[in-house]
Amino acid sequence: MSVCLIYAYWPNRPFGMNWCDLPLALREAGLPEQLHKAGHDVVEMTLFTEGDEGEELAGGFQLARDIGGAIDVAREAGDLPVVLCGSCALAAVGVAASELGGSDTGTVWCDAHPDLNTPETSTSGLFEGMALAAACGRAWQGMATDIAGAKPLSLDHTVLFGAREIDSGEAVLIEAEKIPVADTVSGVNSRLSGTTHAYVHLDMDVHDALQVRSNRFAVPDGPSIDAVRDILTHVDHLAVLAVTGLDSSADGAKEALKVAIDHVHAVADAWKDGRYVT
Repeated sequence: MSVCLIYAYWPNRPFGMNWCDLPLALREAGLPEQLHKAGHDVVEMTLFTEGDEGEELAGGFQLARDIGGAIDVAREAGDLPVVLCGSCALAAVGVAASELGGSDTGTVWCDAHPDLNTPETSTSGLFEGMALAAACGRAWQGMATDIAGAKPLSLDHTVLFGAREIDSGEAVLIEAEKIPVADTVSGVNSRLSGTTHAYVHLDMDVHDALQVRSNRFAVPDGPSIDAVRDILTHVDHLAVLAVTGLDSSADGAKEALKVAIDHVHAVADAWKDGRYVT
């Protein structure tokens, strides 16, 4: 049993953000070495877009398809897949494109933002603000299905953790679908009841910005590092972890990288110890 680090690089820099460099930044900050030192076997897979479409949405959804394939390879080998991708949307659609896609997988969305906008409701046009909507079949359905091969995740088994900047269109959907914003482990796991696996999505801006500053969209009044760690290590039947939303050029990025590495380390330890209920 190994930890499979899936580095997924999409050369897209919305608003000048350097999210795309997250995989390389975590590797250079010593993530694989620290896991090795802690006694974990580590497998590394590197995915990236190529050709003229590489920076376009079509290239991004092709990368999501490849992320899904890499998750399946890791799981077939009995390894823990950890997706490291600057794009929330491609990481989420990638999970939906794997064998974990569909209604049997629960989603724990650890993020300051629900990312449930659609092209119709978004006022910024930011693709990453539609990440969860895309993974759940509410946005970009043609590309998610036809290019990535995604099978929508279910909003019935989706729980938000740390969400506090919610746009009006997102609020309407959250209320209509009765999606909870949980603040405890029991609240998270109750939403996963009836699922066979859990996808845990960690956007580093979920943390209180006064404690961890991961990107320019980070906001205060969020959960502490310890509170986030508690969720990550006690989710029922975690099957895949994605780490996103860290701008390596942002103020505080060095500390945010350390926190991200410590979170992955803790999840790897919990997985190795059999703490995730399957």
